[in-house]
Amino acid sequence: SRVPGGGMLIAGLIGFVFGFIGSLPIAGPIAMLVFARRVDSRFRSALGIAAGGAIAEMVYAFLAYWGFAALLTRYPVFGTASRGAAAIVLTALGIVFLRRKAVGADPQSKPARREGWGGGFALGFTITALNPTLIVTWTAASATLLSTGLVQARPALALPFGIGAGAGIVGWFVVLVALVRRYRGRFRPATLNRVIQAMGVLLIGLGIWFAVMLFRGL
Repeated sequence: SRVPGGGMLIAGLIGFVFGFIGSLPIAGPIAMLVFARRVDSRFRSALGIAAGGAIAEMVYAFLAYWGFAALLTRYPVFGTASRGAAAIVLTALGIVFLRRKAVGADPQSKPARREGWGGGFALGFTITALNPTLIVTWTAASATLLSTGLVQARPALALPFGIGAGAGIVGWFVVLVALVRRYRGRFRPATLNRVIQAMGVLLIGLGIWFAVMLFRGL
């Protein structure tokens, strides 16, 4: 049967939100690389790293959603289990966000090689592609999305979800680069850290909501 355009749009939009929010913590290797490159006025390299990482993670998001959707279609019992997984993952992620400490960056340190956009893209893609734990992260994200009932468990929705996730990742890094560019001399990672901690509270709230949905379903 044909997948309604509305479902594809919702999957893409939620993928964008997941990609954007999931990229917020500045302790990750890609985020730190993008931040350092922009502080060093290496704008093209920073965007290249972000784009390379986003493409690799987009593939992970696609595979995770496609596999989980196919599994849920064949075994509906996993829909109930996904609510429990979503509750655990969201609560744990919220706690991690709350416990984070501000991460600083040294604007004086410069790498020996000054790669451009292409070199940055290759670096970002390689670092992300060599991190297989992302398939677990995006499987949890897919479980969260499907357990809401906002979209149907159709493998065909994996493509817009993956594309949306990649766009969200790039979108956050564009914002990060713009922030560093504007507040170059006085950019405080602690400020962003407080925003992340506030999001941690929201994530814990969502985790509790999914736990309530799970118990009501049982």
